Amino acid sequence: MINLKNIRKKIEGNIEENKSSKNYNTWKVGGNAEYFYEPKNVKELKIFLKLAKDTEITFLGNGSNVLIRDKGIKGCVICLKNTFNNYEVNKNNEFSFEAGLSCMKIAQITSKRNYTGLEFLCGIPGSLGGALAMNAGCYGGNIWEKVIKVNLINKDGKIIEKDKKDFSIGYRNVNLNENNFFISASFLLQENPLNNSLDTIKNYLKDRRSKQPTGLPSCGSVFKNPDNAHAANLIDSLGLKGYKIGGAYISKKHANFIISDNGTKSSDIESLIIFVQKKVYEEKKIFLETEVKFIGSKL
Repeated sequence: MINLKNIRKKIEGNIEENKSSKNYNTWKVGGNAEYFYEPKNVKELKIFLKLAKDTEITFLGNGSNVLIRDKGIKGCVICLKNTFNNYEVNKNNEFSFEAGLSCMKIAQITSKRNYTGLEFLCGIPGSLGGALAMNAGCYGGNIWEKVIKVNLINKDGKIIEKDKKDFSIGYRNVNLNENNFFISASFLLQENPLNNSLDTIKNYLKDRRSKQPTGLPSCGSVFKNPDNAHAANLIDSLGLKGYKIGGAYISKKHANFIISDNGTKSSDIESLIIFVQKKVYEEKKIFLETEVKFIGSKL
């Protein structure tokens, strides 16, 4: 258990008990966090982790590609999206971003300065920390392609700097120690001689709006694409668009998106995910792995 009285004497960041998680994930579902903390900066985060070293820790950014279960989250959720959003432009075309920055914001920052290589990030709904943890990508790009180094923090509050070569990086997968969390990353970019990066973003966003259910509560893509196939096509081929369990349904616009209606429970979404996996395996003999990470215990 966290000693709130002691911690509040030593930090300025906001810490709350029994905090609803629904406004901190893009599905707008889930139970309460036992504790919820928004650190003001790295220095304060280090202090907090040392004081709460025996507490289970869950880091959140924008809360996309996660499903927070109805039972809630034991221990403390540390949310970075409102505070860890600074960046620096260093020498030799190197950009450093904190982990709470949204991928969209990073795409805009670099493109407005006429640097190319991260335009595709506008199509990723999450924040930098989560994108790094899963090697997020779209439109032919993956986030780790331009990374040169990252800073992590462990559960003891120690900062660790690592180079890209220290990680094994695959499709939607990074070999990250479960006790380490990304807090920033540096990218090496090139100036764009065509001066068209902002136009590229506009075209990506137009394409995204035409194909995906933007504006509705979802997590982004639910399933990873298996080898030589697309998850959305497999699901669509079984006629599952619009299929509903409780308040959760498969988007009629894009079959790899699950939408939550008002009153949806996390268990509705999880049941729908399991149903889709079962049907695709029965009919196609392909098991769809999830991009979604499940947080919390089942009821």
